Amino acid sequence: MSQILELIGKYYPFVTQPTTSSLTVEDLKAMTLWERIQIRDWRTEFFTLGFIIIFTILFKLGDYVNELKVKNFLSGVEQVFKKQFYQFGVLPNKLFIKDSSEHFASYATGRLNIAKVDLKFILKPRQNIFIWIMETGFSLFTTSVQTPEDKVEIIITPSGKYDNFISAIVSKLGMNDARKLNYFLSLCKTTDSSNLPESFVYMSEANEFQDKITTPELKQSLTLQSANFLKVIAFTDQSSIRPETLKEFIPNRKVIIELNLTTNKNDLKIISSVLDSIFNIIDKLSDQVITFKPETLKKIVKTRENEIEKLKKFELELKNEKLADEQAKLKREEREKLRNLSREDQLKAEKKAQEKKQKKLQRKQRIKM
Repeated sequence: MSQILELIGKYYPFVTQPTTSSLTVEDLKAMTLWERIQIRDWRTEFFTLGFIIIFTILFKLGDYVNELKVKNFLSGVEQVFKKQFYQFGVLPNKLFIKDSSEHFASYATGRLNIAKVDLKFILKPRQNIFIWIMETGFSLFTTSVQTPEDKVEIIITPSGKYDNFISAIVSKLGMNDARKLNYFLSLCKTTDSSNLPESFVYMSEANEFQDKITTPELKQSLTLQSANFLKVIAFTDQSSIRPETLKEFIPNRKVIIELNLTTNKNDLKIISSVLDSIFNIIDKLSDQVITFKPETLKKIVKTRENEIEKLKKFELELKNEKLADEQAKLKREEREKLRNLSREDQLKAEKKAQEKKQKKLQRKQRIKM
């Protein structure tokens, strides 16, 4: 900072001249406005103004880059959405909405067997370089802070009805993170298969599901390199967040596609091909072209029942802990109240408690007899 101030003083020598503290009121009155400006030390103001200007430029530049990335991605997949849906974009002439410099969203609707498609974008905080550096630094030392990435989540909500199941194609790059961040994947077993490129694995509740959803067109769409940006393709009826109530176990069918945001034309062609395949698979599921064996579906029901029993057991444990805490609190309050009584009242209270305990014991003995 001292070097910056010296540089400013070199080109603007008036900032290093004596301040007004060395001048009398008469001297100041005799000066012109420009002379008064010249004797003021403006180094702090120059530094502050320069910082604001640089920060504003970087903010606008980062904001523009993020918006451009979203625009290029949507333009790259626009053709497949317009082929499959009546409406693509939030408005007829607007592909996306901007919630913030890091969060964008788009939408598609108007198709048989699919109610809607939500596209959610989470980008690096390029508009705030300090936050970007801080998050990147913290991510190196703690798992609670994720490394900033440009991500896209595509959530397809089917309107047609088909059997509840979970089956996913997951990139081996970040496979463990995908399981941690998506509760429904914790219900699946992981298997390698010759149906997929070596960079992908299946996470499914049963092999039949993964075999049936891997149609020839989907298989052809996936490449060895696409695992670099295509992270998860999941058919699920359960949520990404672990259910905390019985109501949250109610099946809610959806297809989730998680991607790293890319603007490469070849990558966007692959993504468009994958999306086209997924839309057609949903048609086959809804039209009962793809069906599953009854014994396979029974296993799925059993898995759901086991998860519900786990939740019930957990809720019962919480209830018992809460009841134990309340009883302990009452006993503490009774002891405190007893200590504040006179000796005579304490003896009466103890006698009453003993009688109550004796009556309770007698009732138990009668019930046993």
